[in-house]
Amino acid sequence: MARFGDFDQYLDNAGDPLAEGKLYFYESGTTTPKTTFADINNSIPNTNPVLLSAAGRQPNIFFDGVAKVILTDSDDVQLIVRDPVGETATDFGDEWVATKVYNAVDVVLGSDGVYYRSLINGNQNNNPVTTTGSWTLLYSVEWNQGTTYQVGSVVTYNDEQYQSLQGSNLNQNPSTQTAYWVLLSFAWLATATYAEDQNAVGTDGILYTSLQAANIGNDPATSPTWWVGTSAAAAASAVAAAASATASASSATDSANSATDSANSATASAGSATASASSATDSANSATASASSATDSANSATASASSAAASASSATDSANSATASASSASDSATSAAAALASETAAAASEAASATSAAASASSATDSANSATASASSASDSSASAAASASSASDSATSASASAGSATASAGSATAAAGSATAAASSATDAANSATAAAGSATAASDKYDEFDARYLGEKASDPSVDNQGGALVEGALYFNTTSDAMKVYDGAAWLSVAPVATSVTVSQISDYTGTATTLNYTSNLTSDAQTQIDSKNALPILKGTSYTANVGEFIVASAGGITITLPATPSAGDTVTVKDGTGDAATTTFTVGRNGSNIAASATDLIFDKNYAEITMTYIDGTIGWSV
Repeated sequence: MARFGDFDQYLDNAGDPLAEGKLYFYESGTTTPKTTFADINNSIPNTNPVLLSAAGRQPNIFFDGVAKVILTDSDDVQLIVRDPVGETATDFGDEWVATKVYNAVDVVLGSDGVYYRSLINGNQNNNPVTTTGSWTLLYSVEWNQGTTYQVGSVVTYNDEQYQSLQGSNLNQNPSTQTAYWVLLSFAWLATATYAEDQNAVGTDGILYTSLQAANIGNDPATSPTWWVGTSAAAAASAVAAAASATASASSATDSANSATDSANSATASAGSATASASSATDSANSATASASSATDSANSATASASSAAASASSATDSANSATASASSASDSATSAAAALASETAAAASEAASATSAAASASSATDSANSATASASSASDSSASAAASASSASDSATSASASAGSATASAGSATAAAGSATAAASSATDAANSATAAAGSATAASDKYDEFDARYLGEKASDPSVDNQGGALVEGALYFNTTSDAMKVYDGAAWLSVAPVATSVTVSQISDYTGTATTLNYTSNLTSDAQTQIDSKNALPILKGTSYTANVGEFIVASAGGITITLPATPSAGDTVTVKDGTGDAATTTFTVGRNGSNIAASATDLIFDKNYAEITMTYIDGTIGWSV
């Protein structure tokens, strides 16, 4: 609450009293009228403008915060402007004023009920609620049920700090509404109960995350089932995992390549088997020709039949070889992981198939030569022609069956090749999956690096670079093992982070030079510091009847003939201020009763007989009593 003016008399430009002058009041920096009041309780509004008396004097004028005031004469001719007036001192946590110039680290209260700290000097007209770069969120002293909080706002409730998780956060109790608030806790406390995923700094200086709800009394540094820590070991594990995943991807790629080679080998084996079948068919045709010529070669028909049988047997071997080749290709597809061994087997099968085909071709050539010999000796073998023809027919039938078997073997080999190709595709997919896993591990490593640049762990002194040797980032944290305190980097210097604690000792306040007694604040307002605050900031109390004053009060007597009685049991340093508010004390006096204590070393009451006089009385001791 600001009081404007104090028995001021306003003059015009000629130096004469400004009779019936006017005082117009507006919100600071605007043309919006501001209401003022005739009493300190803001219950009796003044007119706007406020009219001066015929002597140019103003009545009582009270208002909240600051204002712009314009002084005019009775004809509204402007004489002077003042902006701002009122509560213009730079006190911690005052409401923000647009026209005031703030220095770095000044603290103001924003229109959203949250405190902000200035980041720059010369900070003027930058609304902390809506502008960036000029202010940073500080804290809100105590949660207020009627205040709307935004994301990131910090409040105190039941001696614990909470941070808002949502915007438009109104009337949500921090201790019960976990969807709206999260408890902030830095150093681990054995008596605190931690929720799942809540963070705390352990006794070893490492940041931990709670793994379970209702986590109480479990030291993070020694309770791995209750806490997980973020440390260099975790980083090493992440890097090792990334390396392992990369190696896995490389191995899978090699397996895919090997499987592809195996498929190619199986395809070649199938081709070889087909060639074998073709060779067997040629053998059968040759055997049929041999049987035709056996009519003219009875004696050599038996040999021709034997040769045809040998050819059929060779064709059967070729078919068996093709079947073995197909089986080898199937094994190759099934064992893609052991691709190299399968490839070797396929190569061996291919060689065997080629050898078998060559033998079949050689056998067919022999059969043709034998048939030629049979033709030359046909005149000597007419007796056995019929038997030879029958035997040759059987041989041809057998050879045809052998050719069919070889063709079926070729089809089986082709299917095996398709299976091997599918195995190769599956291996390629496995390689892609492993590559993706490696990418995920790399991303996890990158995220850890980002975190490692934010929380630097425990150190004996303020670091100048992060853990990778890079430049420090604003908002970085570390635990100082020398001072046992968390510190945060604001972009230029390391600042101590205020811990959440049930008490604070004088030694923990680095910039305080007083004593614990002076600093002590009690609910009864009895400390030296509180007494001084009361005496310096006491607001006038109007009294028109006799009244017993309290320590630190400012009493304005509004009537004569009354008694203002001093406190009964004062202590050294206690003050009481008394003022004549009637302007007629010289005629109608009033009394200040000593109430058992001396006044200026005299055991007599004080008679007030000076118009508008104001006296601050300070209690010294039992001898002097109240010093005037």
